[in-house]
Amino acid sequence: MTQPLRIREKLAELALRGETQPEEVMEALFGLKPSPGQRILITLDGPCASGKTTAAEALAKALGAFVLHTDDFVVPHAQKTPARLAVPGGNCDWERLSQVISQWKAGLSPAYQRYDCRHDCFLPPENLASDRILILEGSYCNLPGLRKYADLRLFMDTPEPERLERLRRREPPGSLRMFFSKWIPLENVYFAAYGLPDEQCVVIR
Repeated sequence: MTQPLRIREKLAELALRGETQPEEVMEALFGLKPSPGQRILITLDGPCASGKTTAAEALAKALGAFVLHTDDFVVPHAQKTPARLAVPGGNCDWERLSQVISQWKAGLSPAYQRYDCRHDCFLPPENLASDRILILEGSYCNLPGLRKYADLRLFMDTPEPERLERLRRREPPGSLRMFFSKWIPLENVYFAAYGLPDEQCVVIR
C-alpha cells in the first residue's frame, strides 16, 4: 500500500501549479487517465467520522463531480431480518444502489429514491445527475456488488482517537450509544470480511 495521500494539501498544491481541470487533477492525484466521454465512478469508504463527507465535498468541487451517499441507501426496517444483518454490509441496500450506478455508467440519468431511515420512508424520486464523474461516499461502497463499477477506490485513514472525539462532539448521547453498540461493530465486521483497505485502495489521510 502506498504512502497515504493528504487530499487537502495535494489539492492546494495543484491549484498553486494551475492544474485545475478535472483531467489534470485526476491524473496528478491518482494517475487516472479516463477515455474521452468515459463516466468515472470514485468510491470513498472508511470508518464513521473519518472525514469521508468532507473529502468527498473537496473532491467534488475540484472535479466537478456529483456526490451520492450510501447513507441514503440503507435497507428499510422491514427488510432488516437477522439473516440479512448477519451478512457483512447487509444493512446497505446495495442491490438498489447497484441498479442506479449501472444505469448511470451506461450513460443514463436514472431516477432513484433516497431512504429516510429516521422516518422509515422513501423520499420523492429524483434523477441522478448526468455529470461525468460520480463520487459514491460512505461505508459499504466496497461491497462486491458496488465496487465492480468503480474506476477508483479511495479509503479514509484517520486515527481512531480522532474519530471517536469527533463522534463525541457531534452526536447526542442516545445517538452516540448507537454508534458504539451497533454502527461501529457492523462497520468493523464489514472491513474485516473484505480486508479493507486492500491493495487496490488509495488511502487518504
